[in-house]
Amino acid sequence: MPDNAHENANERLVVFSDAVIAITITLLVLDIRLPMPAEGLSDAALLQALLAILPQLLAYGLSFLVIALFWLGHKARFDIITKSSGPLTWLNFFFLLAVGLMPFVTAILAENGGATGTCLYAGLLLVVSLLLVTIGLYADFAGLVDPETRHRPRQSWLAALGPAAVFALSIPIAFINPDWAKNCWWLLIPLSLLGHHRRVKAA
Repeated sequence: MPDNAHENANERLVVFSDAVIAITITLLVLDIRLPMPAEGLSDAALLQALLAILPQLLAYGLSFLVIALFWLGHKARFDIITKSSGPLTWLNFFFLLAVGLMPFVTAILAENGGATGTCLYAGLLLVVSLLLVTIGLYADFAGLVDPETRHRPRQSWLAALGPAAVFALSIPIAFINPDWAKNCWWLLIPLSLLGHHRRVKAA
């Protein structure tokens, strides 16, 4: 297949991926509703209703941030992938399949933040993280990346192992204390900043 055909295939894949991720983020907010119509409520009653959906708002904010981090990781990989292949396309489809479940697990986490809900959420994000790592690994070893940036794929997929480790660690902790497990997820912020710094330095 000519090189320009590979480039066109990658461009369509990235555009499709961006659309799926954008739709997923939009679907997150559709589950956030007041427990009662806001019309006619007093200030005190409206404040109480808003406090009642605070877990949903926090879960939405968390999932928005996590999906944004995954989008940045996905973008970093495809910025240096110059060729396409069938396995790469299907790996990307599986990645999007897992990302598409985010609204479902987010709603469960918001309604029930116990051990099962926390493990389900962390388990899905562990799968998403590992799929992103696999995309980078495959593209690297299949020779689908720009030869001038051969050093960057390894740094990219190694950085993606950080979020995978965070979510994997939080699963057993959830059985001890679900809140401790959720607090582990704050580690994603410094890991993301570190990964961004490394990408900028390697560019």
